[in-house]
Amino acid sequence: MIRITTTKRSKSKKFYLTTAIPYVNAAPHLGHALEFVQTDAIARYQKLLGKDVALVTGSDENSLKNVHAAEKEGITPVQLCTRNAEVFKKMALEIGLSFTNFQRTSDKERHWPGVQMLWTLCNKAGDIYKKKYRGLYCVGCESFYEESELPNGVCPEHKTKPEIVEEENYFFRLSKYQDRLEALIESDELKILPETRKNEVLSFIRSGLQDFSISRSVKRAKGWGVPVPNDSEQMMYVWFDALGTYITGIGYGVDEKQFQKYWPADIHVIGKGILRFHAVYWPAILLSAGLKLPKTIFVHGYITVEGNKMSKSIGNIVDPFVLIEKYGVDSLRYCLLSEIPTFDDGDFSERVLIEKNNSELVANIGNLVNRTILFITKNFNSEVPAGKLNDADKVFIEEQKKQSKKITDLLNENKLKEALDAVMEFSRNANKYFQDNAPWKSIKENPERASTVLYVLTNQVKDIAIMIWPFMPNASEKIFKQFNLNNLKVKKWSDIGELSVKAGHKIGAPEILFKKIEKEKTEGVAVQQQPETKFADLDLEIGEIIEVKRHPNAEKLYIEKVRMIDGERQIVSGLVPYFKEEDLLGKKVIIVKNLMPAKLRGVDSNGMLLVAEDAAGNIELLSPGEGEVGDKITAEGAEPNPKKFITIKEFAKIKLEIRDGKVLADGRHLFINGKMLKTEKVREGKVC
Repeated sequence: MIRITTTKRSKSKKFYLTTAIPYVNAAPHLGHALEFVQTDAIARYQKLLGKDVALVTGSDENSLKNVHAAEKEGITPVQLCTRNAEVFKKMALEIGLSFTNFQRTSDKERHWPGVQMLWTLCNKAGDIYKKKYRGLYCVGCESFYEESELPNGVCPEHKTKPEIVEEENYFFRLSKYQDRLEALIESDELKILPETRKNEVLSFIRSGLQDFSISRSVKRAKGWGVPVPNDSEQMMYVWFDALGTYITGIGYGVDEKQFQKYWPADIHVIGKGILRFHAVYWPAILLSAGLKLPKTIFVHGYITVEGNKMSKSIGNIVDPFVLIEKYGVDSLRYCLLSEIPTFDDGDFSERVLIEKNNSELVANIGNLVNRTILFITKNFNSEVPAGKLNDADKVFIEEQKKQSKKITDLLNENKLKEALDAVMEFSRNANKYFQDNAPWKSIKENPERASTVLYVLTNQVKDIAIMIWPFMPNASEKIFKQFNLNNLKVKKWSDIGELSVKAGHKIGAPEILFKKIEKEKTEGVAVQQQPETKFADLDLEIGEIIEVKRHPNAEKLYIEKVRMIDGERQIVSGLVPYFKEEDLLGKKVIIVKNLMPAKLRGVDSNGMLLVAEDAAGNIELLSPGEGEVGDKITAEGAEPNPKKFITIKEFAKIKLEIRDGKVLADGRHLFINGKMLKTEKVREGKVC
């Protein structure tokens, strides 16, 4: 590890930052990897400035979605969270996240006391009250929504219909803090990056803040979570609990000295999907408790893979563990930080990773480091030669100092992609200096000139090693090792631009810094992740048959008018031999909503009504049970990502079957609002 040299004054400076605290209901994905490396790059830069850095990450475990995930696996929430938290911790370590604490929200010794203290302070401020409530709740977001916030009645983030929840809960007086929050954010006292996200938050606040529920009944929470102080019938709402990790992770409630040392946070790094919780709910809770607000909320975008949203159904969820094993952590970090815009959505592909590794890392930094160390080893007995700078050398060094100032300014603004681009330009400049001065020629004609060039280049390489430590720490440390710099007091940002590696310094043995990747290696990573099921291509939704009539041109066909969440549609089905018209009228059914429109014997059909059929030819309507019009049918382990249209041939490739009265797609159970989809009469058979 690079040991950061600090001055006596800088030791008193602290810097505290956090990642978002991820749910552990599923495995970490590339979006988590992006957030980890962005946060780590900021942390390492601050360390190079001499700051005492604390970085907290962890696992958000007290959510209903974790309970549901555990139930589907047939294990307890404790077992699921313990197992998955270790996977997230392993990912953080392998991606190089230099965290000082991995805080689990199930930690009764360190986390619970702090969030219960936070609750108590908000309660003493008069900001917590109890009332009965009926609202629309999305389990995926762990959040209530107003009807006006739901396009077509579905969650904008998860594309599922929220469930109606009615119970008595505790509420937080968010409305009380509307004016204060607006003023704090507008003035940048609470800074939100980028400006577009700041404007989103201000727009949300100005639309009028509503008090929000901060507890769940023990029954609905299924006994999982942090108990509300002095009320055995209520558990804390996951977002009140999880946001508290940012203070419990540095000792709030158990270690006041540590908490006072690091709070307030300098930066919370989060994804845009959870902006409201961090920029509105969290600061309001802190204001209520009388605690200082974080200084900055850094908001990144989402990652697509080769232009598509990551989805298990199309097989493009690329496992970060696989990428690290295959290409190395620095190549992955470099691709994420240089290819994905710091504050916007971006696209990832292995093809781009390989191109960047080969044409930028190998050909630029790797080439410079290797040429420099080999030349010194061969021509100067592995010792840095003396330098006698001419005017051109001095101009070059000054220009590079200007470039390093540009890098510093960009990092101070947390513009990571732009800063890394500028680092690569710095390295290209050094390569050009090598090429223009041609020491392989002057070593024969003018050895003193060759000596000066290599003296300058050694210090340029030293500067690059410092600059890339926030972005590619392993490569940085390899450079320090090869040039034997670890015992020199140069491992600090302020040493950039200094000619601090002196003549006579003994360098180490050369080794390849970055290896060229053969393009054949791309085969298999996404494929390894591709599940057998293509169920998520389907858009299955509950509808209600409101009209049935016989087809004028086909004796076995009905024409049904079906009420859907977004309007009525006409469907033609071959159910005349099995059902009377009155048997169908008023029934709730499951519709393949995105089946390609077709004309059946001259009549338009927009969808397909699903039935269950056994080996004897008995037919049963696939009933949604207690489901309502607009509810979606999902499969365990398959993220919904329906195609715009699916053909009947594509539909036929999906194995929909009945086993012991349960409906499965390619071996995965189907669910409506968390309840397993079942048949009444057909015990074994197929869905068609």
